[in-house]
Amino acid sequence: MTTDEDLNQPAGTAELHRLQDKYRKQNIANDRARELVEEDINSGRYSEEQADEISRNFEQSCREELDRIQDQIEAHCRAYNLRSTASQWADE
Repeated sequence: MTTDEDLNQPAGTAELHRLQDKYRKQNIANDRARELVEEDINSGRYSEEQADEISRNFEQSCREELDRIQDQIEAHCRAYNLRSTASQWADE
């Protein structure tokens, strides 16, 4: 359903908001998963080297997923000549 507010927005704005929300939700999911990974690492089951590698791999995986979504946002903004206002939501 389209509202009057939707009609006043530039083309592609709704999709941009969806992608930004996807980024935000992924960031929250990463934070929650990070807590679990840290608990697992701190359990003492791993050597310091193994713990560092697990942590490093986890962080890289999180960054790659967020970068993929960010790339989608940037491509969408270019396609619709929109500004993503990334500085307002990227680290939420």
